[in-house]
Parts: sequence; C-alpha cells; structure tokens
Amino acid sequence: MPVPTVASLCATLGHHLVPAAGFEAPATEVTAVHISELLEPGAYLSGGELLLTTGLALPADDAGCTAYVERVRAAGVSALALGLGPVHRTAPASLVHACRALGVPLLVVPAATPFLVVSRAYWTARSRTTERRLHDVVTAHRSLVEAATAPDPATAVLGRLARWLDGWAVLLDADGEVALAQPDVAADELQVLAAEVARLEIAGVHSSASFVVGERVVVVFPLAVGSQVVGFLAAGGRRQMDAAQRQVVHTAVALLSLDAVRRRQVASATAATRRCVALLLDLGLVDAARRLAAVSECPPPAREVAVLVVRGRDTEVLLEVVERWCPGGLGVLEDRTSAWFFLPAGHGPVADLRRRLDAVDPSAVLVLSDLVAVEGAGVVRARLVQEAQALEPGASVDLRRDAARTVAAAVDRFVAEAGAEQAAALVAFLRHRGHWGAAADALGLHRNTLRYRVDRAVEVLGLDLDDPDVAAETWLALRDRGLTR
Repeated sequence: MPVPTVASLCATLGHHLVPAAGFEAPATEVTAVHISELLEPGAYLSGGELLLTTGLALPADDAGCTAYVERVRAAGVSALALGLGPVHRTAPASLVHACRALGVPLLVVPAATPFLVVSRAYWTARSRTTERRLHDVVTAHRSLVEAATAPDPATAVLGRLARWLDGWAVLLDADGEVALAQPDVAADELQVLAAEVARLEIAGVHSSASFVVGERVVVVFPLAVGSQVVGFLAAGGRRQMDAAQRQVVHTAVALLSLDAVRRRQVASATAATRRCVALLLDLGLVDAARRLAAVSECPPPAREVAVLVVRGRDTEVLLEVVERWCPGGLGVLEDRTSAWFFLPAGHGPVADLRRRLDAVDPSAVLVLSDLVAVEGAGVVRARLVQEAQALEPGASVDLRRDAARTVAAAVDRFVAEAGAEQAAALVAFLRHRGHWGAAADALGLHRNTLRYRVDRAVEVLGLDLDDPDVAAETWLALRDRGLTR
C-alpha cells in the first residue's frame, strides 16, 4: 500500500471527509494530520500535512481569508479541511473563493464526524504502509541472499536489485570498467559513472556518492576486501532512495564483496597452479608441467614459448597488468621487484603492454624474447633476468626485432665464458647439423660426452639451437670470430 494521499483518505473515510463543492481530492501524499485554529499555523507545519480547522478564527472578509489561505499554501499543506458545525454550517464563500484562486484543495468534515476519526484513519493507513514497506524490505533482503547462492551470484544479485529499485544496477571493477549491468545501461550514463568512480577511488573504501543521471537517482558504493577496493556497485532508481532502500543496496554491496572474496580465493588457487606449471617448465620438467596443466584449469604449455621479464616498483601490480594483456601466460613473482612469464605465440602487441605498464609504473623494465623451444625456456629466462637487472628504469627490449644482434651478443658472452672443449663441441654439433654420431666421430668423443659438453655450451649461450634460424645465425657469429676453422 502506498503512502496515504488526500484522495486515498477521502476514499477510505467516505462521507466523513469529502471535497468541498467544485474541488477534487488530489493524489498528493499526506505526511501527517494536524489540527490548528491559528491564523498563522506555518510555524508548526513542515509541509505535506492535511490541516484540519473549525474556522474559529477565520476572518469574515475576503482579504482576510485570502491572506490566511496564502499562509497555508506557503506552509506546503497537502489540503485544508474545514470541520462543519461548531462555527460554520457550510464552507464560507470567501474561503472557497480564496482556496480556488490560490490552488489549495478544500475538504469538509461533516458536523457529526470528530476530527479524531480523520486522524485515526490516517495513522491506520500509515501503519499498514509501514508494515507493507517492512515486509517488502525484508523480502528484498531475503531475495538478494538467495541470489547470492546462484551459480552466477553477481548477475543474480544485480538483476534482483535492479527489479526491486525499478531501475538498473551496474558492477564495475577496481579500474572503473563495467563488468556487469542489469539491465543494459545507456552509454552517457556509464560515462558519468566512470567519472564518479574515479572520484571515489581517490576518496577511499569508506566513501560513497549520490547523483542524478538523466531520470535516475544513482548511488555508488565501493566493494572492499579489507582495505582494498576491488570494485564498485552503482544502482539507479526513479526517485531518491530512502533509508530502507539504501539498506537493501548495502546488503547487495556486502554480498558482492563476499563474492569478490570467493572469486579472489579461486583465482589465487588457480594462480598458484599456474605458477607451479611455470616453475616446472623453468626446471625443464616439461612432461610434469603438462600433466599438472591437464588436471587443472591451466593452459597446456605449447612447444614454443616467448619469455618475458618485467621489473618495477611492485611486481604484484605488474603481474596483474601482464595477465590482463596475455591471459594465457604463465607468470612467477621472483621477488617484490621482478617477475617473469612464459607466453604463448599469440600474445598481444608489445607496444600495448608497454602502454599498460606505463599507466601503473613508468619505471617498469620489459625484456621479451623470441619464441624458443619450451625445453630450453628456463635457460633463456635466467639470461633475460640478468639482462633486465642491468637496464635503466623504463627500458624495453624486444629481442624479436634483431635476432642477429641477439645471437651476436650471446656468442660474445659464450666466447668469454665457455671453455675450449665446450666451444669445440658446439662447433662440431652445428657443423654436422645436429647429427650426434658424425659430430662425435669428428671429435673422437663418445656421444654421451659430446651431449654433455653441448648441453653445457647451450646453457652458457642461452639460445634455442633447435630453431634453424637461430642455429644459422649462431654458426655465422662463431665463424666471424674464427671458431669454425
């Protein structure tokens, strides 16, 4: 039942409260029923009251009645009701004329009806309204809690909240990007939401906002896990929300925050599994990594991967940036300032990653390799980590852009660090194009001895010699340095 109006009270009371001749009962909400015989009752009114009077002090002249009605209208009453009998048998013509001229609804209460009947009818209706409102609010809370147990809690909670508000509800992530909306929301409204979310993000986890977008009154609350904002809930309805409605929205905020905690726990477990797969690959245990990936939600390692190393102020933040840029990557936090990743061949553009990193940490360092065999990814990773440590803040090195220069630098390092036996083994291996028997015979070695020396040489070199282009560049670089004679 809605809040009592002048029209609903007249309908409820029947002949006990009726419009005066020539007047209609408006659908104006009544905030209270007040009785006053004062000529200036405004000091005791707050607006919206149904004012009852017997007209005891009502002026007899037109000017006096007009002045009285003007003061009543200024007080914002919903209607003026004249009780007939004690003073006036009918509504005075001067009062009728003033009310009609100034647009104040005039009602009459018959002589046999005490004012108490009107007051009791109003408060009975108001009590029923309160009970119904309480029932509706409790039902709304219960409905949201039930929605939180659905397979997709966020969508279910937003949908029920939007229907209850007769508006819309939007879930935004921590960056202010729309994650879910129930139902669809206009683009211009989303732009205003983004601006408000940016302001809230500065204000902190205990802040909220209320503003008007088009025909909607919108409230925005942050979703917090501890002291960290993990998203925002925006809800819009057609009128200003009262305390009960805001409590319902608060319930939705709490439920969505709990769902965020659950999703973060699941994500944390998934991330831990992905890190284990990456560490197994780094150790060269490719079969074990693939078995672990097969029994989890981790993407299976490809035959070739790119190696990415990033350094910055807070690698937890950088890790999230890289994972959004390439969801199929496998990342490991080495420490608070360094992280590395094994990426699939279809990773995103490096320029896009650089822009994303600059947005959160312009000092971040980025080093990306070309595709390498997954079996040798750990060796490449170790080398790139060392290279990243020597770079200036904000530097980016994309080794795919100049393979020859990369190989030359690796061979220079190999010449400086490797022994003569490793160098001879590597040259024989490349000269005979990977044929172990022919290379071993040329050096007069057992195959296992040759394999051991070549493996040690590849560790120092840090290149994927299974890539024919890399192997060819390596042979040319060794030849230029006089090592192939």
